[in-house]
Amino acid sequence: MDDVIQPGKQLIAAGYALYGAATTLMFSIGDGLHGFTLDPSLNEFILTHENIKVPYTGHQYSVNEGRTVLYDERTREMLQALKSQPSLDGKKRQLRYVGSLVADVHRTIMYGGVYMYPQNKNNPMGQVKLLYEAAPIAFLVANGGGQALTGLDPILELVPTSIHDRVPVFFGRLGKRNTLYSGLYSSHDPIC
Repeated sequence: MDDVIQPGKQLIAAGYALYGAATTLMFSIGDGLHGFTLDPSLNEFILTHENIKVPYTGHQYSVNEGRTVLYDERTREMLQALKSQPSLDGKKRQLRYVGSLVADVHRTIMYGGVYMYPQNKNNPMGQVKLLYEAAPIAFLVANGGGQALTGLDPILELVPTSIHDRVPVFFGRLGKRNTLYSGLYSSHDPIC
């Protein structure tokens, strides 16, 4: 079990496949984040996005707003700030939430903004599984220059206590001047 119960910073590779109009494979072995697209005529994945960088600006945010009443006051304040303040690129922020971790995080990686699945009254420890969801995606986001946090702690630093540990997650290019630190949060401890 010790081989499995390790912090995400011990990962050596991670990836995901996204199926839609095109089949995309995002992959990292720790040397950047790379995207491959399936070419059906060759039946091979072709490198189409080399050294992807999560954009610093982005006007989209992704969260299940149907659970807003279950979020703590600080998270509700952050959501209100996201809705009322423009992003760094001057655009009005827009909610984009599919409900699929991979699809929503993929959009954040490619176009910026933030993906969040905060803890709530029903899930005080968060909902996303640390070992096989949060840590691998955190590895990818970090290799694309982004950050992956629980709201306070870097996800890749967390040491799991069991295979099914759950954590809240905030993925994106996070910093004092962008999405999660706008106005209201500049005077508080960081939520991400």
